[in-house]
Amino acid sequence: MSDSQQRQNQPHLLLTTSMIVLETIFTFVVKRDAVVALQAKKFVDQKIAIKINSYVPYFDFYVQFNEHGILFDTKAPEKAVDLDVRTTLMDLIKIFVFANRRSIKTMRIDGDITLKDEFRDLVLLFSAPKVLADWKQWFLEPVDEENITSSNKRVAPLLEKIDQQRSKINSLQVEVKQYKNRIRRLEQKQKRINIAFFVITVLLISLFVYNIWLP
Repeated sequence: MSDSQQRQNQPHLLLTTSMIVLETIFTFVVKRDAVVALQAKKFVDQKIAIKINSYVPYFDFYVQFNEHGILFDTKAPEKAVDLDVRTTLMDLIKIFVFANRRSIKTMRIDGDITLKDEFRDLVLLFSAPKVLADWKQWFLEPVDEENITSSNKRVAPLLEKIDQQRSKINSLQVEVKQYKNRIRRLEQKQKRINIAFFVITVLLISLFVYNIWLP
């Protein structure tokens, strides 16, 4: 094999090796960490496929959830991807090593709006600081959705997000009521305008007819 061929194969071999390592780690986490397992349940049930594209440096790979865990591959899956994520290698490192929320927000994601938000939450839970916060519980008890005993430090962000969503829903409900009242007032105003227009039209027609038939 020539030196040029070896240089071409080295990046591909490095990426393939990284996929194997990531697949092993992420699958272990999703099977042993109760909080991650609960957040990833929808992705597993729906067999969500995600394309991760880095443009600095350029490379892409695919992540697919299924009942066996999380699969990483450089080849596209048979089904169409549900989310298309574009980011940089540096942001990926900041996310998974340092749980950097800003890097998560800067990711450009195409796909279902709800799924995008859930993916951002899931990515944060997969970060090293979040995962290592309760690593001892992996060996104490199996994953149980009804008995999550993770620390308050990990659960707090989820509870905070729920509160934010509730506040947002309440705000939207208030806005809907305001719009309904505004529409009701506009309809009443339009009704009065129509009545006034009808009365004026009848008066003008009556005046016109009276002038024609006036002897």
